[in-house]
Amino acid sequence: MLLYHFTDAEHWAGILAAGEIRATWPRDPDDMPELRRTVHLSDNPDPASLPAKLDVRQIRIALDVSDGEVHRWVSWAWDHLPPGAAEALTSTRLGGDPDAWYVVERSLPLAEWVEAVDLVSQVPLWPSAAVEGATA
Repeated sequence: MLLYHFTDAEHWAGILAAGEIRATWPRDPDDMPELRRTVHLSDNPDPASLPAKLDVRQIRIALDVSDGEVHRWVSWAWDHLPPGAAEALTSTRLGGDPDAWYVVERSLPLAEWVEAVDLVSQVPLWPSAAVEGATA
């Protein structure tokens, strides 16, 4: 399934160096110790599909993730978040398109990446010409 992860430019170097998008949500596992760490994704390549606080993210990583490991965020949230949290997060006041959101309960390695693009400059970040030339 083709999905997109959005991040800030300041986090891009760390993601690339790690060779994976780490499952880091919830950020503080003490907040919800029963949850497995997750990566949040969208089936929409436009960051406007994200909640308003996140729609300014400038790096988009496209991934090809096995359908069996992908959960629609709304269904997952209703089953995993504390009562009232899913309703609050999907309310229209947060913006975005909750029907486009997905979650995966593990980190996503480079082997599943399709491309990464800086949305401001439209410059491909991964794979880069240097990476492609080194592996050819």
